[in-house]
Amino acid sequence: MTDLSALHDLLLAPGDLQLGEVARFFTGAFKADGSVVFVVDPTGRELHVGAAEPSSGAAERGLSIPVGYGVTGLVAQNGRAVTLVDDSPRNSAHRQLLRLGPDQTVSRMCLPARGLAPAIVAVLSIHRHRPVPFSEADLEGAQRLADLVGLRLYAQSLLGAAEEHQSERDRMIAHAISAQEAERRRIAGDLHDGVTQALVSLTFHLSAAEVGLAATREADVAAAGALVEIQSARRLAGLAYDETRAAISGLHSLTLDDLGLVAALKSLTQTVPQLDIEFRGDAADRLGDVPDHCAAVLYRIAQEAINNAVKHAEAERAVVSIRRAGDSVVLGITDDGVGFDVASVREQAPDSRGDHFGLSSIAERCALIGARLRIDSVEGRGTAVIVELRLVP
Repeated sequence: MTDLSALHDLLLAPGDLQLGEVARFFTGAFKADGSVVFVVDPTGRELHVGAAEPSSGAAERGLSIPVGYGVTGLVAQNGRAVTLVDDSPRNSAHRQLLRLGPDQTVSRMCLPARGLAPAIVAVLSIHRHRPVPFSEADLEGAQRLADLVGLRLYAQSLLGAAEEHQSERDRMIAHAISAQEAERRRIAGDLHDGVTQALVSLTFHLSAAEVGLAATREADVAAAGALVEIQSARRLAGLAYDETRAAISGLHSLTLDDLGLVAALKSLTQTVPQLDIEFRGDAADRLGDVPDHCAAVLYRIAQEAINNAVKHAEAERAVVSIRRAGDSVVLGITDDGVGFDVASVREQAPDSRGDHFGLSSIAERCALIGARLRIDSVEGRGTAVIVELRLVP
């Protein structure tokens, strides 16, 4: 048998296992004329040619064997290795793959390549055109090596499945976030077209009533009282209008849709009069590859962090930054507020965190898009919220 280091290197190489090299190794290791690696398809019902040595091109692509049929199919079904002498496969594509003439036979051994029990992921078929049968020692040695190949293929299939599930999860999250933003946009539109228009109309009519009553208030005590009530109602209508406009801005950012994340964050910092906010950001083109659903989440995180700084931190100043760092985007929100003990908040049950509910929301949003979250805070010295999102090419 040849040096096993070649197979060792194949099995440990990154990426997909090179089945052509595996077939070449088994051919040389057992002094054979060729080898075929049959791979069990994801349904577990058929074997397809993963690679052959020597390569046969069209014959490889055209051959499939149902599990349970023929020698190779039975090995895939029952997991028992076999040796054959003077074998003559009936399938023409199989004969072409083994390079057999019309009356030519071969000596073969077929071995299951097993993953974790009871999975059989492939069958290795090694053949000789010469009438030299494979020995029991050959069979035992080849089976041990075939199982190593099986474990590698099994791990590869698990990784592929995990990546597929991750991709599907990412697609579902992107869809869910997009749907959420669309619903926010719809509600904001409804508020703008319905409630705000009604409040504007109400304010107009109250103003007209105020003007009409102003001329009679000195002569009519009742009119004077009504005028005071109308003036109060007008102030309340104005307050309701301002609150509704703020709610619309909080629900949906037109700037995010039209101009992107950098412009949206900069705009956000200019809409909070209670706080002196400095914005520091890279040029928009450096962040143009941030997926839309991730940009929406980062914007919401910044919104939540600023809201925390205003409502709970008693901050006077804050800094919002967005930077590109290699293949990652880093969002930072810092304030000079009262700060808090991060460790003690983390130890609390989620439903008992009170004023720190916003931090739970930020953590959940980060987890949703696979971003790393770091919160640094010292009581009396402010808080820093750092979010790092790696962009997958």
